[in-house]
Amino acid sequence: MWFETLFSYPADAFATGTFLFANVVRPLWWLIAAGVVTAAITGSVITGVRTRSLAGWQRTVIAGLQVAVAVGVIGLLAGPALQTTTLQPGANNIAVLIDTSGSMSFPNTSGDGGQTRLNAAIDLLQQRLTPGLSDLAEVALFTFNTSAVRRTVGYTAAHGPAAIEPTEAETNLIASTASVLDSFKGAPLAAVIVLSDGADNGDNSGANMAALTAHGVPVHTIGFGPHLLPGEVQLADVQLAADAPPRSQVTARLVIEHTASGEAVVRVRDGGSLLAARRVRLSSNTPTVRTEIVFDSGSTGIRELTFELTPPPGDVLAENNQIKRLLTVNERRRRFLYLEGEPRWEYKFIRRAVAGDEVLELVSWLRTTDRKTYRQGVANEDELADGFPRDLETLYGYDVIVLGSLAATSFTETQHVWLESFVAERGGSLLVLAGRESLTDGGWDVTPLAAALPISLDRDATPTYRPVSGTVRPTRDGLVSPLTQLADVEGGDAWATLPPLGDYQRLGALKPAATTLLEVMHGGTPSPLLVTQPYGLGTTAVLATATTWRWQMRTPPDDPRHGLFWRQLLRQLAETAQRPRNVSLTMDGGGIVVRASVRNKLFEPAANVAANAVITHPDRSETRLNLTPGDLPGVLAARYVPSAPGIYRVDVNIEDPTGKETITRFIRTGAQNREFFRPVQNEPLLRRMAEATGGRYWTPDDVTGLTAALTFASSGIRTVELLPLWHMPALFGLLMLLKLGEWVLRRAWGRV
Repeated sequence: MWFETLFSYPADAFATGTFLFANVVRPLWWLIAAGVVTAAITGSVITGVRTRSLAGWQRTVIAGLQVAVAVGVIGLLAGPALQTTTLQPGANNIAVLIDTSGSMSFPNTSGDGGQTRLNAAIDLLQQRLTPGLSDLAEVALFTFNTSAVRRTVGYTAAHGPAAIEPTEAETNLIASTASVLDSFKGAPLAAVIVLSDGADNGDNSGANMAALTAHGVPVHTIGFGPHLLPGEVQLADVQLAADAPPRSQVTARLVIEHTASGEAVVRVRDGGSLLAARRVRLSSNTPTVRTEIVFDSGSTGIRELTFELTPPPGDVLAENNQIKRLLTVNERRRRFLYLEGEPRWEYKFIRRAVAGDEVLELVSWLRTTDRKTYRQGVANEDELADGFPRDLETLYGYDVIVLGSLAATSFTETQHVWLESFVAERGGSLLVLAGRESLTDGGWDVTPLAAALPISLDRDATPTYRPVSGTVRPTRDGLVSPLTQLADVEGGDAWATLPPLGDYQRLGALKPAATTLLEVMHGGTPSPLLVTQPYGLGTTAVLATATTWRWQMRTPPDDPRHGLFWRQLLRQLAETAQRPRNVSLTMDGGGIVVRASVRNKLFEPAANVAANAVITHPDRSETRLNLTPGDLPGVLAARYVPSAPGIYRVDVNIEDPTGKETITRFIRTGAQNREFFRPVQNEPLLRRMAEATGGRYWTPDDVTGLTAALTFASSGIRTVELLPLWHMPALFGLLMLLKLGEWVLRRAWGRV
């Protein structure tokens, strides 16, 4: 390296060493000598015959150059040196870890064919690293994938590609490195060197990274594999609810990562049956695409769904274009509260649309006159006896609230606060319908609920509700939203033939987080009709009409679209509502993480919670484990490592002061090779490992400095060395440059 050529030692020696003068016993005498020499040179230049005619600044420059040379010579005589520590030969260990996971079988470069990443790592170790490492310390060789295994010490033909092969479908990079560090407790370990592409399917969170730093041993990482695969397209993730009601629309959120351009197609299959498909446009300007696909949940039971991605031509790996997910379809009931201020056709037809639905339980309160009300669907004579739930706990027992034509003055100030809290803190859904006493016309602009709505309310614009004839069409977001699906295929045909609406409530400006799903066309101008917005933990929506009943009355009796619209809209609003008790299963480094979130009836983190899980294996055997509290209040978790691939059933038994409940979830393990996902080098993780432990990230091209970095590092058993600096070429070169500079200036000024 150029640095070592100029300064005689590697840069690491200067970074860790202490500068001193070895020959200086009494610094005062050296300072006096330097002062005398400086004064003599300065006086000679000022009074000298050859420099007397020069300007003052010119004589100062020449004197300065001569003083610098003289001081440099005195400095060399003083014996400049670097005191540092180096590894004591033969007294330390260096652990070398070679990644043998499945991704290391991929090409080391982005071109076709060529050397694999594993072979490139082995060649680098044998040909370039081994000679230097063996001179420093005893080398311990490990291979790792899901765990680390120590190999026979030494580098022979037996350690070539035929003996070390990529075998596993997962990588536990952080955990494997930590286990190697643990194995050297009590033994002098100077460093750990990891040769890997950085793929890690395990837990690389801050807690596990902290376990590496606790050992105080630097981890040096050497990265293999390309940073980019041109033309590569992969289905990186599929987010799907754990369960869904039968015969309802389910939304799956897909993440596509790519370096290609063109059109891709995503499909959802249940076995051999195609449930849904949609086209996705890929652009090189957006390497990550997030999209949604909607499909029917079908009948009750466990469904294993396959999400497929058909990429444009040129895809490098076909194995990462498919992900499997499990969906539990059950008939869990959801409760709705419908508050209506006047008898309307819309009220009647909404109740008719959801009648007999196995999921929807609709409870309604209708004001028929100023002194008379009508309740339907109540569980007992006390429910809604006062026209509004008597306490917050009762209100939180509903999943969705529908507000009809009901003035804000119908509620107390406390009840207004409860309505806003129902959305923000309980995580419920709220749907507001158009009407003479709704939104701005009903004075809702002054209530806390106005902040939760997806639109702004402006009282100066009243009245906003009026008769109007207009046809409905879905927006681009509405075509893919499960709230507005009227057919099994995408498109607007199912909407185009619906009868026109008879009224419309003009909406204010949409808020930044609002999404318009339906528009109404009147006078050739589209206006927002169905608008939704997330708010706090919940969702709010506004439907700016009260005449969807025309879709039933002005179509043939067997036309299902009106009922389908309302059932789907209310079901989806219910599905987004939070549940007081929830269980999730995720895969983490080959293990199943069971996590239970428990809240009380006021949706606050529950106290005094106990939970355990019964895991049923594919062979019907069982494993029991207790869930323990984590860092978040009301959250308990446990981790289980399955012994074989397959579908596991997990029954979580939760008990708190309010009672007991068992929640069942399913998860499949070992369904696909996770090494094919994100097949490029994960340099950020490799750098993070190295920096967190005091090591460095290296590329195969610059790894020549690794031996020097290990020699002058601070870990392991070390010896103190004094490295002389007087013979550094850089110092002699500097002195020569100073004298040459003086000669050039004298010649230019005619005083040579």
